[in-house]
Amino acid sequence: MVHLIIISITTVIFGIASLSLISKARNRLSEGSIKSYMGNFAVCLAFIVVFSVWQTVRSIVGSDTFIEEQAHFLTFPEYIFIVFAYIAFIIASFRVTKISEEFGFKEAGEKINEIMKEKSHVTATPPTDKTKKLISKKQKPSKRKSKAPSK
Repeated sequence: MVHLIIISITTVIFGIASLSLISKARNRLSEGSIKSYMGNFAVCLAFIVVFSVWQTVRSIVGSDTFIEEQAHFLTFPEYIFIVFAYIAFIIASFRVTKISEEFGFKEAGEKINEIMKEKSHVTATPPTDKTKKLISKKQKPSKRKSKAPSK
């Protein structure tokens, strides 16, 4: 029983720390879809933390001290917290879909891959005579005399 209480309290502490970090990160972001997503994610996490707090309180108080009907009644809020957490996850997932449409990472990534393949193909071919002449002109030392101070 004591181990369960320690684990429950640790879980609540980690949840509150996560909410704090999300809040700090969200405050640093400018307005937009990512900040909105972080808000949705924070709501999901908040419901899970409330669920953990509820379970911790039940573990500390102990449901054995209540009569059957009251102990059964105390489980309903747990289900409500989890249902709302899942609803918040659905909304957050929808936001991620909208973010992916907004930024279009997949299409841009495919274009970048195509360009990289073309560039690797170009560099893999041997240089032509014209390219060799250009390279040799760039490597020849300048004919200007340097103006070094004389002793």
